[in-house]
Amino acid sequence: MSRLILVAGGYPHHMGEAIIKAFAEAGWRTEFFDLSPESPWHKPFVKPVRKLIHNLRIKRHPETFDNTSLSNLGWRSKKWWERMQELKPDAALILRGNRIALPQLQAAKAARFPLFCWMVEPANKISSFLIEAQAGVYREMFVYARSYLDELKKVGATGTYYPHRALELPPESAVTNRQRPYQWSFLGAHSPDREKMIRAILPEFPNGYLQGSRWRHLYDDPLFKNVLHYGYFGQKECFDLYLKTQIGLDIASEESTGGLTMRIPELLACGCKVLMRPSPELEAIPWNPGTRLGFYRTAEELLTQLRETTATDQESPQEILALAQSVVGHRDMVGHIERALKTDNPI
Repeated sequence: MSRLILVAGGYPHHMGEAIIKAFAEAGWRTEFFDLSPESPWHKPFVKPVRKLIHNLRIKRHPETFDNTSLSNLGWRSKKWWERMQELKPDAALILRGNRIALPQLQAAKAARFPLFCWMVEPANKISSFLIEAQAGVYREMFVYARSYLDELKKVGATGTYYPHRALELPPESAVTNRQRPYQWSFLGAHSPDREKMIRAILPEFPNGYLQGSRWRHLYDDPLFKNVLHYGYFGQKECFDLYLKTQIGLDIASEESTGGLTMRIPELLACGCKVLMRPSPELEAIPWNPGTRLGFYRTAEELLTQLRETTATDQESPQEILALAQSVVGHRDMVGHIERALKTDNPI
């Protein structure tokens, strides 16, 4: 049985279960390695010293301590490398959030451990990833934004792909069910732009579901009272909500750096229609959403789209299911990694 070590900063509820299940069905045994625990030296030593250096206005390199085993980065990387040597996996899939130090990545490459990286961070955190890519530590890299491919090409990186995500199809009867209690739903953090959009649709479409961080100040707002919910959703809870949603909203934040969020394929896989702002990323997706995807730019256009979308629902259950299956089918992470491991490319 092949062994995979899935590496991420905190358990990736949003996609982790789908990844682990997909590999298990293909005969893999998967172990999760958590990069989120802090170094035991971080709070009692590293953090106070950094604060002292800051208060004394002493100039220091931003990564002071990072190359030592005292830091979070050094301590986590050391633990990861020790586990890699113990487990000796056939492959490691790293969801690039909390990073692993370059020396440990290079040691893994030298030991001929195939490393696959899934870069899901925003563009302002891509610099260290580009250094790793240029060093050639990864067998292959999956990115969620087309712009990252250009940056990787500039540093001479090879083995880059877009897009690869993990997704699991809900039961067919749930996907094609049209008796859905929520007219719309949105999961995401608050921003002034998102609040403006939701405010514009609530008077006419009050039967919705809104959840995310930083919305707390609106809990007592009469307009938001019946749609705003508190809590955290993992993948199962997201899917449960989407299967009760007629139209899923994707409101890209104003500071968005590009990339196609998981929200869009997840909503389509659950049989929802989706309204989103136009994105160049859609030019590269390998599936055709057809009329299940609508576009808006302003709050007025969003309201118009909601009116038109709720008034027309012409697709048959077979068409809805076919799109859902195509969205899932084009995210075969397991097959891609297995094919890569069978090649003669050097690690």
